[in-house]
Amino acid sequence: MHVVPAAMKERLLRFIREDGLTVLIVILLVAVYAYLRTPGDEFATLAELDTRLAAGQPTIVEFYANNCSICLLNKPKVDQLERDLAGQATVLRLDVKDNVGLALAARWNVVGTPTFFVLNGAGDVVYARAGAPDIEALKAAVAAAQP
Repeated sequence: MHVVPAAMKERLLRFIREDGLTVLIVILLVAVYAYLRTPGDEFATLAELDTRLAAGQPTIVEFYANNCSICLLNKPKVDQLERDLAGQATVLRLDVKDNVGLALAARWNVVGTPTFFVLNGAGDVVYARAGAPDIEALKAAVAAAQP
C-alpha cells in the first residue's frame, strides 16, 4: 500500500481550502457549457443547404455561435420549439463560424447572433428576427407557411 507523505497531504489540503471553490466553479461552468452547446447542422456545400431549404416543408433557420450567451441561454427554448413543431417544420441550426453557415449568413445579411428565419416549402423567407427568439411568432410564421 502506498503512503502519502504528510507534506504532500498538507499541500493538497491547503490547495482544496484556498482554491477548491474556484476549481468547483470552473468544473460546473464546463458542465453547463457542454450541456448548452449547440452541435448544429452541417452541410458540405451551400448548394446542399439550398436544396434542403426548398424541400417542400417549412423550415426555421437559426444562425448561432457557441460563444454567444443569448444563443446558449435560449437553446432550451429552441429545443422545445423543435419538439413542438416535429412533423410540421424542420429546424436547422447553422453555426456562423462554419463555412456554409457563414456563406448563407452573408447572403441573407445576418449581422448578429442569434438570428431566426422561417422559410416556406419553396425556400422563400416569410419571417426574420434578430435576437432572442419569439417562440410564438415563430410558430405563427410556420403555421402561415404551411402548404
